[in-house]
Amino acid sequence: MALAGIAAAIAITPIAAAAQDSSRTTELYHIFDFKTAVKRGEMIRILQDGINPNISKSNTVTPIVMGPAPETPGRFTLVNPFENSPYAGFISTSQLSTIKQARCDGAVWISSAVRKVRGSQQLMITMCLFPYVQGYQLDVYAIDIKEKGGGLDARLGRALGQAIVGNSDNWTNKTILDVVRYVRSTTGATVTYVEGQPEFTGTPWEDGIQLAPSAADKKTVDTAPAPTGPTPAAGNKEPGQ
Repeated sequence: MALAGIAAAIAITPIAAAAQDSSRTTELYHIFDFKTAVKRGEMIRILQDGINPNISKSNTVTPIVMGPAPETPGRFTLVNPFENSPYAGFISTSQLSTIKQARCDGAVWISSAVRKVRGSQQLMITMCLFPYVQGYQLDVYAIDIKEKGGGLDARLGRALGQAIVGNSDNWTNKTILDVVRYVRSTTGATVTYVEGQPEFTGTPWEDGIQLAPSAADKKTVDTAPAPTGPTPAAGNKEPGQ
């Protein structure tokens, strides 16, 4: 059955479109609040244990942050290392998005992790842990790159991967949520979702960790501000007025 599905997926792809290599890059972010009295070192260990199962590799930094915890948590900012650089004109828009950096001044733990599915997806995640008097906030910034098209080998590899692990889109949210789930179940922290784009709906972090993405993992809503449209000129009335 699985092989038949793979063959069908490959067969319905137009040859001209499939032969062209392309990628789709999406940026996203989420901020979670943890109300807990867990010590900093223990919290860092729990976070690392929570992210490891779903990623290919990670690099972590634990900066020295001196003094008492602040009243309010810090927040990540995005930095473009090529901004105002003479080399910026030689870099495509899609490439610029992949080299943005999350700057985490004041964070006590910074993790740069990668989840890679060959020929299908490369998910680059930066997580920043900010302490404050009531606990911690975890800022998550991710760049999700989907690979499309390619020759028969690329399409076959992608189809096989999806047959085994499912749609890579669903694993993006699961990779993030499983970290929050692990922190909640291990520390007993009260978890609050602060904000994000796209925004999670419901409380999927209250579910247990599963082997595959659940229906709750897939539920997000686009919260980006929408255009309001043109303002009517002075003296012009809307229809019906």
